[in-house]
Amino acid sequence: MSTTKNVSQLFQKSLLPGNPSHFVENIKTVFTYEDGVFFKWLGNSFLYASLGAFIAIFIACLVGYAFRRYDFYGKKIIFIVILGFSMVPVYAIILPLFMLFKDLALINTRLAVLLPSFVNVFSVYLMISYWNQVPEEVFSAAQIDGANDILIFFKIGLPNVIPGFITLFLLHFVTTWNNFFLPLVVVNSRAKMPLILGITTITDSQGFPVYNLTLTASFFTILPLLILFISLQKYFKPQLYSTR
Repeated sequence: MSTTKNVSQLFQKSLLPGNPSHFVENIKTVFTYEDGVFFKWLGNSFLYASLGAFIAIFIACLVGYAFRRYDFYGKKIIFIVILGFSMVPVYAIILPLFMLFKDLALINTRLAVLLPSFVNVFSVYLMISYWNQVPEEVFSAAQIDGANDILIFFKIGLPNVIPGFITLFLLHFVTTWNNFFLPLVVVNSRAKMPLILGITTITDSQGFPVYNLTLTASFFTILPLLILFISLQKYFKPQLYSTR
């Protein structure tokens, strides 16, 4: 309802929506703010979230397949290490990441936001659980037919874990889309900011926050996630609770 109000109406003690014309005007102002920088933020968010999620989950699929198909030395220890790293809060590694990216001259680049999202330990752990649900007989039958590991992975195994792939993609997409702290630390160019960070920089000519525009822009940080959840909920709900 705050998106239907102007600045003066925001601070009135009323829970009722404002004038619908204010909503349209707020949207127009957000879209045209600083020559349409809003769309750059939106594009950056889609780039960071979609590419980061896809690569992270694909890597998790490869690791899960290796754990499912092969017995190797230290397998249980590696699994415990993976489980342990999944409990490390992201804030604990921000400073080392910043120092590393500074040495690599990656500060204020899109790679500084993308690279940390390419590996997600929690997704690896869950993908191992998904692969463990695929019966061994499926792999054995494929081997008898002469299929190699690449063919088994892409033609036999991956289709069996597609629901899990989509579920983890959705979780990782949402996490990266809502990631505020990492871009805040490694990006200072407004043209490279994701939407969730960029909207906090919306100010008037005197440098003061324009709250009605910030709230209107915030609406568009929620809308893509809502559409994504509705589109993929048939995969999300059953698969999230079926891991064991």
